[in-house]
Amino acid sequence: MPRGLGSTITTELARDRIRFSDLLELHFDDGPYNPLCLTNCPLDIGPISTTTATSKVFAANGELLSFDTIEETGEARVNKVSIQLSGASNTITNLFMNNDYVDRRIVIYRYFYDEQFIAIGSPVMLFDGEIQSFSINETEKSSTLTVTSASVFYDFERLNGRRTNSASQQTIFLGDKGFDQAAVVTDKIKWGKP
Repeated sequence: MPRGLGSTITTELARDRIRFSDLLELHFDDGPYNPLCLTNCPLDIGPISTTTATSKVFAANGELLSFDTIEETGEARVNKVSIQLSGASNTITNLFMNNDYVDRRIVIYRYFYDEQFIAIGSPVMLFDGEIQSFSINETEKSSTLTVTSASVFYDFERLNGRRTNSASQQTIFLGDKGFDQAAVVTDKIKWGKP
């Protein structure tokens, strides 16, 4: 089996009926929810430890709605995943509206269990990436926050550009004062022909 799944999980996968739930970790720097741990299971799961969080309870509060199918290939490519969260939750909306969310770690696991909700093996990591953006979609009956996430290599080939500030100018043209006032006059510069 790929990724070295334990024998207890491979045995479970061979059964006619598989019981599992998904676990989501949103890693923000500070606050009471670091990481924020959610599940789509009908019951809270935990406290359990994953490879990225220790002794956490994954809340079954209906905030994790769904996520895209995660496909694995043998090729080195960027995987993107859209995750739908409840926009009606103050915890979720405050987390994204009041914090710097770009490049924050987001991890998805699959948790296998038996008829009594007893864990079978350790949670299996499905996705580990960084948040790129989010959007809120509201209708008369629902509010959904969609988080777009990509693997950590999503901007691996991006070339860093120059900045219109003095420090960036000084790295190339030492002593040039052309960008000293760039922050003050950016809206007054006329580009192109009149």
